[in-house]
Amino acid sequence: MKRNKPVKIKRYRRSFSGSGDRNNLLRRILLWVLILAAIFGVGWLIAKPGLDLASSLWYSYKNRDDVSSSAPQESSSAPQQTPAPSATPAPDAADDASGSWAQVSLSSVDTAEKAASLAGQLAQQGVRYAVLTLKDDRGYLYYNSQVPMASGAISSAVVDAAAVAQAFRDAGVTPVAGLCAFKDSLAPYADRSAAVKYGNEDITWLDSSAELGGKPWLNPNAPSAQQYIADLIAEVRDLGFETVLIQNLQFPEGNGLDLAGYGEMTLSQQELLAELGHRYESIEGVEIWFEFPAAAVSGQSVTGYGASPASFGLQRVVLRLESTSTTNEAGETVTVAPATDEASLAALLEPLAAGGTQAAALRLVGLAGDQLTALSQTVQQAGFDGLFTVP
Repeated sequence: MKRNKPVKIKRYRRSFSGSGDRNNLLRRILLWVLILAAIFGVGWLIAKPGLDLASSLWYSYKNRDDVSSSAPQESSSAPQQTPAPSATPAPDAADDASGSWAQVSLSSVDTAEKAASLAGQLAQQGVRYAVLTLKDDRGYLYYNSQVPMASGAISSAVVDAAAVAQAFRDAGVTPVAGLCAFKDSLAPYADRSAAVKYGNEDITWLDSSAELGGKPWLNPNAPSAQQYIADLIAEVRDLGFETVLIQNLQFPEGNGLDLAGYGEMTLSQQELLAELGHRYESIEGVEIWFEFPAAAVSGQSVTGYGASPASFGLQRVVLRLESTSTTNEAGETVTVAPATDEASLAALLEPLAAGGTQAAALRLVGLAGDQLTALSQTVQQAGFDGLFTVP
């Protein structure tokens, strides 16, 4: 009788021991670690460009109507024309300080073609001065500055400032560099010696609580802050901007001013600002204009100036006249437009003339292009040498 051979059963220890599962688990963990590392690396690489892009888009949005008050937004190729003022001098009247002014946006001059197109349009409208903000009141610079203190404040939305200046000069329009002076929340971090402090402590002062978004200011009494502005003026002059409009020539505004420390002051705030203004006016090869709010010049609100800026004795001043807010009988907040009749406008000039100002232009904030055009004759008759016809 034939016997069946016993069947051998093979046992695979590896299949049942659990070592294969452990290896698979380790491989999965390693794979997830690599994926997370890759995501973190990509995020780190795109974070700053993303923030810069957001800043650029915000600035473009903010300024999209600067050169076209008659249209809701800029054209994709060039800004829309606005009506010419009723009375403006020839743009090539080099010895005449009069003429209309225009505030232009970065997005309207970010290529050579757009800058040339805009310059031609403004020249046709009779615009004499075209103001391009190259340093704003946050401290950002919109050109590639070589001033060391500005290295951390250069925006991603920069323009070729020299090319823009040349395009405007070629069209017979005076390019003006807009520079905000001591209202600057970036430079104090680049050089702590330039910042306003809390009293005599080496702690940077903020114009509100940190929780409410308080920001530092440059200290007008700090030599490093004073020199920073002087260096920027000289730099934009060398780029072709032989006219500069300075804003925020002032001490801080905000909360907690009684805690703000400026170091040892040998002059009053009024005297120091006047001295700085004359120092900047004396920089060779550049014509300086200073912009002040009408309420400060009239003496109604001199916080940050020590006294009316009319007492500074500056040669060329732009007066900024804005609407005011008040509460009506129903308890509602309403906006009151400024008086723009000839007598009221002439009264604004009286303190400036008494203080020695030789030329004055007017910026009326909040009025549309047609309203400004209609006022150009009144403004000239009131004694102003220029008007921002394109706000």
